Amino acid sequence: MRAAVLNGPRDITVTEVPGPRLPEGWALVRVAYNSICGSDVSLYNNAWHGTAFPAVPGHEWSGVVEQAPPGQVVPGDRVVADLTLSCGQCRWCRRSQPVMCPGLREFGFTDPGGCAEYVAVPAANLVRLPPDADLLAATQAEPLAVALHALSRVRLAPGETVAVLGCGGIGLTLLQAAQVAGAQVVLAVDPLSGRAKTAGLLGAGAALGTPEEVADWIADAGPDGLPDVVLEASGEPDAIRTATALVAPGGRVALVGYRVGRQVELESARWPLKLMETVGTMGPGRFMGTAASLVSRGALRTDLVVTDVLDLAAADEAFRLADAPGPDTIRVAVRADGV
Repeated sequence: MRAAVLNGPRDITVTEVPGPRLPEGWALVRVAYNSICGSDVSLYNNAWHGTAFPAVPGHEWSGVVEQAPPGQVVPGDRVVADLTLSCGQCRWCRRSQPVMCPGLREFGFTDPGGCAEYVAVPAANLVRLPPDADLLAATQAEPLAVALHALSRVRLAPGETVAVLGCGGIGLTLLQAAQVAGAQVVLAVDPLSGRAKTAGLLGAGAALGTPEEVADWIADAGPDGLPDVVLEASGEPDAIRTATALVAPGGRVALVGYRVGRQVELESARWPLKLMETVGTMGPGRFMGTAASLVSRGALRTDLVVTDVLDLAAADEAFRLADAPGPDTIRVAVRADGV
């Protein structure tokens, strides 16, 4: 089969590789699409933990079951998958925090992922989609699961106000997930004008791009007008500092985006003086089923998030575009040609 192989930092070749082996209980899926997220870009730049080269990246994929053991899926089913493979027994797995499992494996990082014509995963990790599911839209089920996990971690409640910092794929998905949860998104911030514009189209009360604009917004809002919850999706140190200044007294900040190796300097008094809570969050948790259902029902405008689709043969170009996006690029997807 053909696969996009990451040989080393910023070195992708599309080549023939042996087809996946199928251990007992595993299924073979013919990949339709795989979208590229920030963690894939970090891997592309050699800034991701636990991955050895060569690697086949990709964890936001959709496809059609080719082979499966008897059970919950059959050949022909349209599916997405949970990327995590954990022990199921440790204290973190028992708490529904599989990304903390000491034996964690992740498809697209430690194990071959979806930038290929076929991928093998445990059948138990697969989530069945409706027969007429849009497989390009379905790639956004995994990012939505990440967003739903983040909202659960930060305890977002209906009627609360929210700001989103960083309007890439995860940020715009967080924005929409917050709206689905009954919250009001009062502010979205991204320095790329196309992303800020899209946030506005998706219903953000204000969509801003510069630190000066954000400072003016904070001054105009006053303490009573600041958001209950800030969802920080970029991982940039300046944005994290902004999040702690932006959140209302007694509010909560969720750190969803992150940059491996980046340092952030903050005044420690800010937390007690604002009665501010900060939570870190990562991965889909146990939300893949809910996310797949929401995407299949059209609850998200995935067409505004996935802006560029390239063939598997152009995987190197796709990763370069995701790494250095233009003003109108948000999420880049690879068409695997398997379906």
